[in-house]
Amino acid sequence: MRLFALELNNDIKGLDARKKYIESIIAKLDHPDFVVLPELALCSYMASQELWKLADNNGYDTTNWALMIAKKYHTYIGVGYIDKEKQDYYNRYLIAGPDGVYGSVTKSEGESAVFKRGDFDNIIPTPIGNIAVAICYDARRKHFYDNIKDQEISLILFPHGSPADPNKPEEEIKTNDYFCQKYVEAFGVPVVYVNSRGKLEDMPGKMGVLMAKAGFMMNGRSKIYAQNSQVMSCDIPDVIGADVTITPQILRKPIHFYGKDINKGNWLFRLLVLKPDVKAGIRLYEMNRNK
Repeated sequence: MRLFALELNNDIKGLDARKKYIESIIAKLDHPDFVVLPELALCSYMASQELWKLADNNGYDTTNWALMIAKKYHTYIGVGYIDKEKQDYYNRYLIAGPDGVYGSVTKSEGESAVFKRGDFDNIIPTPIGNIAVAICYDARRKHFYDNIKDQEISLILFPHGSPADPNKPEEEIKTNDYFCQKYVEAFGVPVVYVNSRGKLEDMPGKMGVLMAKAGFMMNGRSKIYAQNSQVMSCDIPDVIGADVTITPQILRKPIHFYGKDINKGNWLFRLLVLKPDVKAGIRLYEMNRNK
């Protein structure tokens, strides 16, 4: 299967402009079988409530666009978007093919000031088998692993909108390689890590302040991890391609977690910064979502 990960420019704004931009890249791909887009690909990644203005209505617009692309270019496509269902906003990712939409997943630990959180499923059944999808931070959390460890899996997708220090590329690459390789070893299936690139929009809370001060950006670093694959040379900027074998597999090697995290990390930072930020974000979300 010919997989292509599109490392999108997050600085391009507006739904129509981004749809045209994404399709212009897909139109240049050489016989794609599966096109994998990043987190919030259609609207661009933003961790603020300004994103609500770009929300889909129960996935209607995203479904129609994805189906159009899948049929026109005879490919599977995975796409991230913001969705509004009843009075709540969700960070979602759907997979479509020429014969229809196979399903969507919702980010469980989304940006708390912007998205409704919960314990959501991570598997989308498709004609090539079960595809496990974890959106950004969910990929590092144990609830994703618990949701898929007893299932037969054909492919794992990690769509991201993940900022990091651009001056420390080795650190970012090491972190990505660690958790992605863990899933390759665990299931023996290809893992696609796809992240956008561009400036970091304003983010709420202490995390936002710290990231801005450190000059964080979205640096891409997209990569297709697979035990048996052939890298496809591509002249299109920001496109990563690989020809991989897709065969359904069951868990072969359990993954060790540090509490609820696959990466050891800094427990003190999580306790003193991340946890209060999440609680403050939830309060802000509940206060503003019905305005």
